[in-house]
Amino acid sequence: MYGSRHQESSRIQLNVGERITGCFALSAGGCDRILEELASCNYCLHPTYRVITVATAAGLERRAALCVRHFITSARAFPELKKLLSA
Repeated sequence: MYGSRHQESSRIQLNVGERITGCFALSAGGCDRILEELASCNYCLHPTYRVITVATAAGLERRAALCVRHFITSARAFPELKKLLSA
């Protein structure tokens, strides 16, 4: 039971009506937030590997910074991340 709880917290969480709309490297410059705000992973203190853009049903956007480990875990859970990377 403890292991599955850890797995759930190691990937991005989507609320009802949210969908992933973008995925980019922090160095790509596709972010309107300051570098210090996204410099480390939202789930640990490792450096950011990718920034995920999530849109709500109302059209609002939020961004989640992920390290390599958390990005891989999220990509396994959300196939749309793999599609965004290959596009």
